[in-house]
Amino acid sequence: MKKMKTKLLIFTGLVITFLTLSGFSQKDIEDNAHVLNKETKQLITAKNNRYWQTKEQPQVVVKTVTRLNHLTPKRLNKQKNKVFIVIGVKKDKKNVQIFSTKDLHGAFTAESRASIIRAAGDELRSDNNTTFNKGVRFVFRACATKVDQQYQYTLDKYDLTDSEQNKISHPRKVALPIALALVVVVAGMIYVLRGVRVKNNKK
Repeated sequence: MKKMKTKLLIFTGLVITFLTLSGFSQKDIEDNAHVLNKETKQLITAKNNRYWQTKEQPQVVVKTVTRLNHLTPKRLNKQKNKVFIVIGVKKDKKNVQIFSTKDLHGAFTAESRASIIRAAGDELRSDNNTTFNKGVRFVFRACATKVDQQYQYTLDKYDLTDSEQNKISHPRKVALPIALALVVVVAGMIYVLRGVRVKNNKK
């Protein structure tokens, strides 16, 4: 009888371990809209495999769905240590959003999430799937970088470089030269128009 109980306990333990390792836990990738390419999937898998080796075992999950609205993951408030990049796809339109569990809200504020999406905006709006995937990888790497900073992990090759992080942190720096150029153009036009008016008045 004791042997039977021991075997049953061992079997139950093996089943639980198998389910945990084989997908019973949250998958890293759910590409229901079939838009993620091989390079993007490899990045997601490689980085999350590193996370499995940590104490906290965070996850950055990428999901694609065939709708543009209602993208919030189910049971988000009941999960921990997770970030979700959800991509809604319907015909030629796409909607990319970032969600995080409560324990990561400090790192993923509304402003920081919007800044990440904005920084990859040109790629994410592209109709070219290769370019779009480049944008998805940027968003994923940005989220992974924030997770690593939150848990004080050493940054690795999958994280954003300093210049890429600056692109998110200081988006106005990119637009500043354009704004200054516009100011110069407007000032020049005003100067020319005033000169024309003076000449007309003299006549």
